[in-house]
Amino acid sequence: MGKWAKNLFGKARFSSIGIVVAGTAKPEFEKKVLSFFDKVISSKDSVYHAHLVRKDGKYYPIVFNIYGAPAMVDVLTEMHDGGCRTIVFVGLAYGGFEKNLNVGTVVVPDKSYHFEGIFHPTHPDRRFNVPDAELMERLEHLFIKNKVMYVKGTNISVPAVTFQLPHANKEYRAIKPVSLEMELASCYSRARDIGIRAVGSLIISDNRSSSIIDKKKVLYRAKLKVLGTIINNLGYLNLPELKAGKEFNIDKHLASIIENPEDITNVYRKRRKK
Repeated sequence: MGKWAKNLFGKARFSSIGIVVAGTAKPEFEKKVLSFFDKVISSKDSVYHAHLVRKDGKYYPIVFNIYGAPAMVDVLTEMHDGGCRTIVFVGLAYGGFEKNLNVGTVVVPDKSYHFEGIFHPTHPDRRFNVPDAELMERLEHLFIKNKVMYVKGTNISVPAVTFQLPHANKEYRAIKPVSLEMELASCYSRARDIGIRAVGSLIISDNRSSSIIDKKKVLYRAKLKVLGTIINNLGYLNLPELKAGKEFNIDKHLASIIENPEDITNVYRKRRKK
């Protein structure tokens, strides 16, 4: 345990709480958020930007530029390998449904529907996932205390590439979402499967009347307010670890899904002693 975390964050073990920031972030925004911590210990840019930071003597992983469900699943797996058991997700979302939420509005979704991957067509019981109830309660309390205005409601996660349904389709209308984005459902689902508490907050980046570039300053301020509130209260959001029936291990997981998990040449399979 820890080699995957060390490869991404430069350290095999860190605090049990991490932050995921989805959507494209400009370098100056990323730098500003990192300044909320005492020190940046390591940084690695790959598909996403992964940093290990220190605050009040503790080490925390924070990842920017998560785009799409596959990246979300990878990051949660690597954070878990380093000891993370609580994840706070911050993303961007479209808010132009019935309420047509203003750009900069903060949403705390109480459920997120899977339209972004395999669960939607093949697993009716996994059509949506929900945040950890206790963690969501703490995030809401934190927002209220720090005067971060927010709305609650249903979110829909859609594919990042290839195909998207028009927003006005019958199924979306039946769900009556307040927001739509690309990663939150997979965050909730993966977290549940591997024993991580997860909660998400979304900032509306565009709606029916405003594009994502119309109100850049409003969006920037809203994102900083949310992330600053979370970062300055990480201890309050760091809850006890969930009791998992079976501890998740990346190597065992990879060994189980490649062509022949019993093959002794399977690099992810634990070698048998002779």
